[in-house]
Amino acid sequence: GLAAFLFRYMRTKEGKSFIDKKIIRLPIVGELMKKIYLSRLAENLTTLISGGLPIAKALEISAEVVGNEVYKDIILKARDGVRRGEKISSILEGYPKEFPPLFVQMAIVGEKTGRIETALTNVVNFYKKEVDRGIERLIALIEPAMLIVMGIGVAFLLVSILLPIYQIGNF
Repeated sequence: GLAAFLFRYMRTKEGKSFIDKKIIRLPIVGELMKKIYLSRLAENLTTLISGGLPIAKALEISAEVVGNEVYKDIILKARDGVRRGEKISSILEGYPKEFPPLFVQMAIVGEKTGRIETALTNVVNFYKKEVDRGIERLIALIEPAMLIVMGIGVAFLLVSILLPIYQIGNF
């Protein structure tokens, strides 16, 4: 029953938002997920803007692709701000936990030079390398834990087989 409730809750907007907030707050995995979301955002914005779409429409489409409700809400606020004449970077500066200074500074550079897609391409390349490094670090952390879990499993299996054999010998 609990699993069914959690599954249904995660499919609601409130549940998805709650889970997404918690995911980006996790110690190791959260930082990796933030970089993945930022890379997705930058890559989609680059593709859409260089394809000739207006920035507001590109932000709207990118919000759907990012895959996190927290980032989706921020991007939609940025879209609304762009429609009012504000800069993307000025809106993203208001969310320092979600958008690191590098991302915001590259957006500022792109807006000042008029080549935001070029600046975002650099961001994509940087965050893809960071994600690769983060995954390697995560795997390096998981390997010893998996060895310990497997060792405990083998020990449990060994004890469960040998203990009855020794007990039969005592009779």
